[in-house]
Amino acid sequence: MKPDVPYSTFDSLELRVARVLSATPTEGTRSPSVELVLDLGPLGERRSVGQFALVPESELVGRKVVACCNLGVRKIGRYRSEALTMGTDHPESPEGQSQAIPLYAHPDAVVGDRIY
Repeated sequence: MKPDVPYSTFDSLELRVARVLSATPTEGTRSPSVELVLDLGPLGERRSVGQFALVPESELVGRKVVACCNLGVRKIGRYRSEALTMGTDHPESPEGQSQAIPLYAHPDAVVGDRIY
């Protein structure tokens, strides 16, 4: 486990409910990845690039996920990731990759609402 951090560190993260509008495989990234377009309701849309290549597009699009929205922009290959879609290890991840399964929000959760 990592060392404890003050609650204020966790509280500084902007975790929100987002709906996946599209999920497109990336090209030229180090590991197979997917570019997600996320709807954050009143906060607008953000792009998120993550290693969700083992999750079928049909399981992603339309689903509500947990996204961190205040980590700044991260360059991944030729892509700009503006939010971090939270996930957990995919059990079928190949050796040397960190393929993931997104953390899904409850279907009744409101897009844009805060996660706490």
